[in-house]
Amino acid sequence: MYADRVTDSMKHAISETNRRRQHQMAYNLEHGIDPQTIIKKVADIMEMVRAREGEDDDTGSGTGSRRGRKKSAIFADLAGVAPEELGRLVAQLQEEMHQAAKDLRFEEAARIRDEVNELKREIRASG
Repeated sequence: MYADRVTDSMKHAISETNRRRQHQMAYNLEHGIDPQTIIKKVADIMEMVRAREGEDDDTGSGTGSRRGRKKSAIFADLAGVAPEELGRLVAQLQEEMHQAAKDLRFEEAARIRDEVNELKREIRASG
């Protein structure tokens, strides 16, 4: 939370959050639970481009996956994509970013934001 001063409502929300956190930590300790971060597979930008073009996309994480490629190599593949298609891709990604934020999926929204910014930089550099 950001503010010039802490209001009573903010104090209440913070104390309630801390109370719940303590309760959860005690429960986890009592039941031997070690919380783990959720790791989800996230499709990269080229997989979205190929899906829109109707090509086979390789969304897996195995040896055939594009996930291990460097961004420069991924964006080099965009050289043959029409500028209006890139514009539509940016707009689509921004919609997905806003929806992710609205759905409180902030890590995904931040990842999409970074992809949009990188894509815009690549578009400016190539155009």
